[in-house]
Amino acid sequence: MPRSPNESALPSRREIVHGAAVGAGALLIDGCHGGPPPAPVTPAALAPRPLPDGLEVRGTRFTKNGRAFFVSGINYWAGPTLARTGNAAGWDRVRRDLDGIQAAGLNMIRTMAATEGPDTAPQRIAPTIQPAPGQYDPAGVEGVLRFAEELQTRGLYGIYALSNFWQWSGGFAQYVAWADAALIPYPPPMPNGSWDRYQRFTSSFYKNAKAMELYDDYLKLLVPQLKSNPTVIWELANEPRGLGNTRAFHDWVDKTARLIKSLAPSQLCTTGSEGLTATPWYAGVDPVADHRSPAIDFICFHMWAENWGWVHGDSLPKGTPKALDLAKKYIERHAELAAELGKPLLLEEFGFPRDGGSFDPASPTTFRDRYFQEVYALVFSLLPTTPMAGIMPWAWGGDAHPPRPGGLWKPGDPFTGDPPHEKQGWYSIYDEDTTLKLIADWSPKISAPKNA
Repeated sequence: MPRSPNESALPSRREIVHGAAVGAGALLIDGCHGGPPPAPVTPAALAPRPLPDGLEVRGTRFTKNGRAFFVSGINYWAGPTLARTGNAAGWDRVRRDLDGIQAAGLNMIRTMAATEGPDTAPQRIAPTIQPAPGQYDPAGVEGVLRFAEELQTRGLYGIYALSNFWQWSGGFAQYVAWADAALIPYPPPMPNGSWDRYQRFTSSFYKNAKAMELYDDYLKLLVPQLKSNPTVIWELANEPRGLGNTRAFHDWVDKTARLIKSLAPSQLCTTGSEGLTATPWYAGVDPVADHRSPAIDFICFHMWAENWGWVHGDSLPKGTPKALDLAKKYIERHAELAAELGKPLLLEEFGFPRDGGSFDPASPTTFRDRYFQEVYALVFSLLPTTPMAGIMPWAWGGDAHPPRPGGLWKPGDPFTGDPPHEKQGWYSIYDEDTTLKLIADWSPKISAPKNA
C-alpha cells in the first residue's frame, strides 16, 4: 500500500506551509485579519479549471478526467486530528484505518478539517486546531495537510468540513462565543440544556461579522495550502442550518463559497447541509435554495432514522419497515429537487442503530444491515436516471472500540465513529461488523454502475 513521505520531511514542509519555521518554543500561529479582500468571483471564474485527476461537475454528474465518477465513500471525521504531528500512535491508526477503507473498495472520505475552542470545553474533539481566536496549533494544521497528502498518495478523495453547526468540534457556536465574549448554551446532556436555545445561539453566526471574520481567517490559512491537491473537496460546515436567519444564511453560503473559489478555483465546494431534515420549517433548510449559489457545485443531504423519530432502537423489528418507507420517500424527494436545480446529489450521511439499540461493538447489526441493504439498492437504482451521484454512511470506527459503550467520550478515549457529544457505539461501523462486508459488496457496483 502506498505511503506518504516519512516523518523526517515534516518540519521542512511545515516551514513552507506556514511561510516560516516555527520557533522551538512556539505553540500557536497567530492569524491575521489583514490583506486585501478576495477578487470578485464572476460566473466565468466559477467555470471548472480541472486539476489532473481532480473531480469536476458537468451537468448533474461528477467527472474525473472526462469520465463519470460515482461516490462510494464513508465518514471518517477523526482522521486529521489523529494525523497531527507528535501523535505517532494516531498516525499509525490513520494508515491502518485507510488500509481498511480501501480494502472495502471505498473511494471518498468525509472528514473534519477544523476544530475550535479550548481543549477543556465540553463535548469537544481535543486537542483542537484553533484553541484561541485567530491562533492555530501548528501540529493540528499539519494534521489536516498530512491527512490530505496521504489521501492523495492513495488516490482517495476527501470532503473537508471547514466548521460545524454542532458543538462537537467547536464550530459556529465557538466563533459566536469568542466574538461576543459569551457562554455557549450547551444542549443536552448538559444540565438544563436546550437544543432550541443552542441552535438559535449558533445560527446567529450568519449575522455576526466578527464571528464570520474568524471563520474566514482559518479558511484563508488552510484552503490555499491545499489548492493544488486534486483529491480535495471543500465543505462550508457540517450540517449548517438557517434556523431563524435564513436570508443571512443564504448570503453567507454564497459569499463563503465564492471566497473558496477565489482561493482554490479548481476544487469543488458544497454546503454540508442535511437537506430537508425531519422539520425543514424549523431548521430553516431548503435543498434548492441552500445550494443555488453558482459557487456551490453539488447538493448534499443527510438522513437520520432514529434521530428523527422514524425508528427506535428498542423496537427495531416493528419500526424498521416504517423507517425504510420514509427513507425511500426522503431519498427520492431529494433526487427530484436535485433534478430541479440541475446539480449532482450525494447522500453524505446516514446511519442506523444496532440490534436492540445496543452500543456494544459485539452486538449484532441485523436490522442495520437490512436498512443499509435497501438504502444502497435504492441509491444504486437512481444512479442511471437521476442526479444521484453516490452514498457515504456514518461512520468508520475500524478497530477502535469505546471503553464504555453507551457513555460519552472523554479525553484519553479512542475516537470511534461517534462524535464526543454522542453515546459511543451508536453508529460506529467496526471492521468486524457484517455492515462493512455489505458496504464492500456494494462499493464496486456503486462506483461503476452500468448504463449511467
